[in-house]
Amino acid sequence: MSPSLAARLHRPRPVAFAVSLVLAWLLLALIAFALRRGPIQDDLAARATAAVRAAGGVHAQVRIEGREAIVSGRFPNAAAAEQARVSAAVSGTTSARLGGDVVIATRPAKPLVLAVAGGGLAVTATVPDGASRAALLAAVADAAGGTVRGQVLVDPAAVEPPVEAVAALATALRGVAGEHSATVSGTTVALTGGAPDEAARRRLGAAVLAATSSAVPGATLANHVAVTRAGSGSAARPGRAPAASQQSGSSAPGGTATDSGTTATGSGATSTGSSGTLAAVRAALDGHGVTFPVAGARLTPSARARLDKVAEALRGGDLAVLVGGHTDISGPPALNQALSLNRAQTAADYLTGRGVPADLVRAAGFGAREPIGNNRTPQGRAANRRIEIIPLPSR
Repeated sequence: MSPSLAARLHRPRPVAFAVSLVLAWLLLALIAFALRRGPIQDDLAARATAAVRAAGGVHAQVRIEGREAIVSGRFPNAAAAEQARVSAAVSGTTSARLGGDVVIATRPAKPLVLAVAGGGLAVTATVPDGASRAALLAAVADAAGGTVRGQVLVDPAAVEPPVEAVAALATALRGVAGEHSATVSGTTVALTGGAPDEAARRRLGAAVLAATSSAVPGATLANHVAVTRAGSGSAARPGRAPAASQQSGSSAPGGTATDSGTTATGSGATSTGSSGTLAAVRAALDGHGVTFPVAGARLTPSARARLDKVAEALRGGDLAVLVGGHTDISGPPALNQALSLNRAQTAADYLTGRGVPADLVRAAGFGAREPIGNNRTPQGRAANRRIEIIPLPSR
């Protein structure tokens, strides 16, 4: 081989060299993209999750596959799940969809009851899964110093109650001396029990409403806490206490309050027209109570018949009443508190459904604290599973 031929064979070929150079750059670009793909997807997932939670999907998560956002988590209804899907389509994603692991609740949230009694805390609630149950029990245990009483059930189809409000709610309840409980049902928190004086009662109501409003936008308070009778150590009940001054309810940012206060009996408690309505209500009940089956809040046919007469009497006047629910001593106090409020609310809803103006009917649960029958006998316990219609004073 001549020297000139050998030189031509070893001379770099321009086309092959250019192709090799392009391939090398492409390889480097692919490596760089692969190294950046993880952080890019993580950033998209973080931004999409933040957007979904800002829109109300507090228990949602978003993962990214390619450029598609996939939403997972638990939602109270289909509309909330759709809102989460729309919110997940942040800049940088091409589309968003609900994942196959999305769970949509089919039953409303059960009441969340937190009670202070005997220096400890008791909780009654229904949560959708074990993780929520553990979080709720941990929050109550922290607030109570390690001891938790009550019952927390798991129902996968139920909407989760405002677990995130428990710590602040416990602090508010323990901030005022006495035994009292808060029942969160929807956007309403009902406060019952006793307080040493009017200022403490109002302070407790404001603190409980503020604690609830942090987790339940638009929360409203029904403050049925009674002021302890001087020197007796027991709490005065609405409709059965000595005359007391009436003041407006406590309020907090983001919430409103209704306040039954400590009510009075006698000629000053109601107007002349309201007195006539009260007489009609008493005549409608005719000395018979409205009672409930064991562990239930369902109205029996006889209870409905009596409440029909009560509704007819209330429709004709302007008397405001408190429907007070009661239980026998079966079950833990926190469970009885929730059951008594459920009974009261069932009866109150029945009355408003029969045409009684909603602003004239309030509901409160008194648990098993005020029996009228002997809890050691079946007949006595049956009498204690009841609601009472208590007149509220004119404002």
